[in-house]
Amino acid sequence: MLKKYWKICLFTLFIFLGLLFFFNFINPLTVYDADDWLYIYSLRKPIPILHDWNPTRVFPEVVMPLISYFGAYVFYPITNNYFRSLSIAHGLFASILLTIYFVQFVVLFYKRNFATLNRSIAYGFLFILLHFISHIIMGSNNFYMLGSINLTSFYFYTLSAILNAILVMHFMSYGGVKEWFKNSNLFHKLIVFIGFYFAINSNLFSSVILATYIGANLLLTLINKIKNKTFNLISYCGENWLELILIICWFGVNVIETTGGRACSIHKNILLTVPLSLMMGLLSLIAKNVFVTILDIVVFSSWYKLKNKKLNATSIRFILYITFTLVYEILLSSASDPTYVLRSEVSMCTFFYLFMGMIACLNELIKADNKKTKLPLILVGTILCLFNNPGNLYQRYNYSNIPVDKCEKVMDDLIKQIKTAQENGEKEIVLVIPKFEEDDDNWPLSYFIGDRVAKALYKHNVVDSYITIKDVKASKEKNDEFGIDTISWLK
Repeated sequence: MLKKYWKICLFTLFIFLGLLFFFNFINPLTVYDADDWLYIYSLRKPIPILHDWNPTRVFPEVVMPLISYFGAYVFYPITNNYFRSLSIAHGLFASILLTIYFVQFVVLFYKRNFATLNRSIAYGFLFILLHFISHIIMGSNNFYMLGSINLTSFYFYTLSAILNAILVMHFMSYGGVKEWFKNSNLFHKLIVFIGFYFAINSNLFSSVILATYIGANLLLTLINKIKNKTFNLISYCGENWLELILIICWFGVNVIETTGGRACSIHKNILLTVPLSLMMGLLSLIAKNVFVTILDIVVFSSWYKLKNKKLNATSIRFILYITFTLVYEILLSSASDPTYVLRSEVSMCTFFYLFMGMIACLNELIKADNKKTKLPLILVGTILCLFNNPGNLYQRYNYSNIPVDKCEKVMDDLIKQIKTAQENGEKEIVLVIPKFEEDDDNWPLSYFIGDRVAKALYKHNVVDSYITIKDVKASKEKNDEFGIDTISWLK
């Protein structure tokens, strides 16, 4: 027992240190655009707020500023480098949450006796690998499941999805929500309910992971009772009261979100955009690393033959998980932006279930024929992609896709301008920023960034007094100084 415990501990430590290294040296999380500057200091009330811009995005709008304050108050006095301090803090938090996510996957396979501990850990490494190579199509600027267009989206989409996925795997490791509730103590229940609260109040695109799991299981239970002619509404509600309450809460969050300023600012005819979103949604399943797609096809088809072309209860559940998740994302994208469903931060919700199902099928294939352990070697073909346009492998966590040192120079320059004003006794200044030609707002360093920078620096004790930004001027001279193009990489 002690040996098994240490294996889990070593795996956990290895993953945590690996992620910490990744988020600090390979692809750091950086503050860069106007949204980042807002959410590193703007701490909202930890409750849904009707008619707010984002009424229910409690998790990212609470956690992102809290982690930023932690970096500013704990790391900044030590490093005397504001940019690096925030980057370290966000990298540390991301590493902790993702470590829990990846370890929970291993625990699920081992606890449910799907595989031995050693094999569960091996599957854990495969699961991790898929997250980092999922969208590799060439040797540079690839998206990946844990990637994002900026730090704000990393919290709003990626980490929100991770939190929901952690809860799903935790419930799965007990055999379902009812079994978890029966076999957990009061403190355990409290922690999970807090996690559930933040999970459903995170992002609609992300919370569908948890809602799909609960909803699909409720639907299958209902169908089975109807088939067996044992359905009784009162008894069904009594047996499934907890899942029903959880799914009703999630629907309630959806309703509250429709009252928000962001939702009200979207005026689209969903019937016209659904076909495009549907096409984008189906494309998202194949618009990824071709060798990952090949592995999926080989494993699923081999498993189907192994089972004599019959689907068991577990496979039906995963088909429903994937289908419901994809359909919801398509409908939600249709109401906002049809291309959203193609974003790696959104498609990762579908891939989460897809990869879990694929590894579960692979496990059964290996149990039947140990030679199937070689199937993941298909992924070695990814190396061939790296010869096509080699360079920086992943898209960076900033909208302009510029190196970390350039992001740091931009931030240092903003700080210098405000600190110089403070030293000179000035109360207000004109802030000069790089020029961008993507739109009239100068995104990603928009003209409204000035007040956000001033407030963040003041609240984080980087400057002693609040300096009013009376105007913001975009200058191409700043682009030349920092080596930044005037055209965003997303344009």
